[in-house]
Amino acid sequence: MAMILAVGLDLVEVARIAKAIKNPAFLKRILTEAERESITTPLRIAGRWAAKEAIAKAVGLHLSWQDVEILPGPSGEPVVSISHPVWKPDQTKIHLSITHEKGHAAAVAILESIS
Repeated sequence: MAMILAVGLDLVEVARIAKAIKNPAFLKRILTEAERESITTPLRIAGRWAAKEAIAKAVGLHLSWQDVEILPGPSGEPVVSISHPVWKPDQTKIHLSITHEKGHAAAVAILESIS
């Protein structure tokens, strides 16, 4: 039986991210190579920032930015991959929603047991 285990939420100002992405090292630090190829606007980069923070809060692990990859699925929905030695993808699933409007981006991650 599936059960919700945790919820993570994060909100970020787009202007803060827009300022940070002027330094190319920032993008390499927070986005995987595949994410950098598909996510290019400050609004969407801020959404990824919020999403990765929300995911870390939901799973309760100390995740690096590179441990979490969020790419568009077949219908454009965000699909999460986590590469961390303690993460058990066969036992849990992450549901993720990202939103952005003008000056802010937010994300909510729901951790669900699937065993």
